[in-house]
Amino acid sequence: MKKKRKITKIAHLILAVILLGGFCGSGAGATANKNETGRRLQKLDKYIEMGLSNNLALKQQRFSLDKSLQALREARGMFLPLISIEARYSRAGGGRVIDIPIGDMVNPIYQTLNQLLTLHGIPGNFPTNIPNEQVPFLRETEHDTKLRVIQPLFQPAIYYNLKIKKDLTGIEKAKLNVFKRQLVADIKNAYYTYLKTVKVMQLLDNTKELLEENVRLSKSLFKNHKVTEEVVFRSEAELSKLEQQRAEAEKSVRLAASYFNFLLNRSLDAEIVVDSLDQKPVFRAYDLETLTARALKRRSEFQQLQGAIDAARHTIGLHRSSILPTVTAVFDYGFQGETYSFTGEDDYWMGSLVLSWNLFCGGQDLAKKKQAVIQKKQLEAQHAELETKIKLQVKEAYHNMNVAKKAVTSSEDTLNSRKQAFFIVSKKYKQGMVPQIEYTKARNDYTNAGISHIIAIAGAKKKSSPKKTSFQ
Repeated sequence: MKKKRKITKIAHLILAVILLGGFCGSGAGATANKNETGRRLQKLDKYIEMGLSNNLALKQQRFSLDKSLQALREARGMFLPLISIEARYSRAGGGRVIDIPIGDMVNPIYQTLNQLLTLHGIPGNFPTNIPNEQVPFLRETEHDTKLRVIQPLFQPAIYYNLKIKKDLTGIEKAKLNVFKRQLVADIKNAYYTYLKTVKVMQLLDNTKELLEENVRLSKSLFKNHKVTEEVVFRSEAELSKLEQQRAEAEKSVRLAASYFNFLLNRSLDAEIVVDSLDQKPVFRAYDLETLTARALKRRSEFQQLQGAIDAARHTIGLHRSSILPTVTAVFDYGFQGETYSFTGEDDYWMGSLVLSWNLFCGGQDLAKKKQAVIQKKQLEAQHAELETKIKLQVKEAYHNMNVAKKAVTSSEDTLNSRKQAFFIVSKKYKQGMVPQIEYTKARNDYTNAGISHIIAIAGAKKKSSPKKTSFQ
């Protein structure tokens, strides 16, 4: 009776492993599975939203976009007039002098007039000692305060600069969407990797109970002289080996949790709500041609590369327009004088049209244009290559999804077979009908089949999309 109770206890432990593993779902629980799947996806969606809001690398990418938007705003502002107040006060000394020989010209005339007047009895009073004058070219003190308005009238460089800034902003937006999509994929992978490691550790914990019971049973059989002591040593060695496996699994759990929290920009030790991998992943029916067409239309990598091609095209136009003149209107209104005085006698205004025409610059603009043409051709070649790469990625993902379907089914069938085989061998082992080595092999096969099934389900769930994000 005592031996029978031990066998019953082992059977109950085996049944607990099967129930806790939860690899096989029944038809009666289909509705519950759907509800649990919905709740699981909602949890994953929340983690994804948290990552999209808090991830530090994504924040840096947003800063790049904000910087590009401000550069675009700067380019638009170049079309508006530039209004400034300019004031200058200066003191000067020395420099060029303008000689005005007033005395040399006027004194002889006045002297002659005085003589003529004296001959007629009229006293001549004209001065005859007027000195020559020296007028300095620079005023000793001077101020010039004015309001200046500069309005570009014809400057092709401003137009093309605006176009290029728009293209660069589009590139940053596409880069942000690419980064978001990759971040979502990384969060999903990290999430299911963590669940997989937790599930494997739970399986090893349950297996540990079986091995501990096997050690106790081996010792009891040895004590009753039904087996040799080597059976006990093997049982203890198997338990020790499992302890090492569990330590590795615990390390994997901690590292997976830390990486997942890192993606969400949380404390590396933050708690993660553990979901279940019991339910089979739901695979939708997809057509390869439809998926390929959708990817070629929606992938942000194409938008990013197309933006670079457009920027290169507008750069070509920028350098080509360098042969054209530029026209700018300038209007000044201000006050000038030797002292600060803002009256109607001191003000002035001046309007100008300024034309600038670069006739020769050593062929620099032509060389820059050719560089932009080469860059555009290079980007167009990259676009063709990217299209082929995207097709290859979609095809690979499509076949990986089919493989994942078969892997889930195959691993489940293998698990069921290993489970049945372990039950049979376990009963025979308790009755002394099979050696311990056969029991150990059946147990290892069963445990490995459970781990393989966990890996297959986790891998399949990574390939299913929980939600469609706003940027997709």
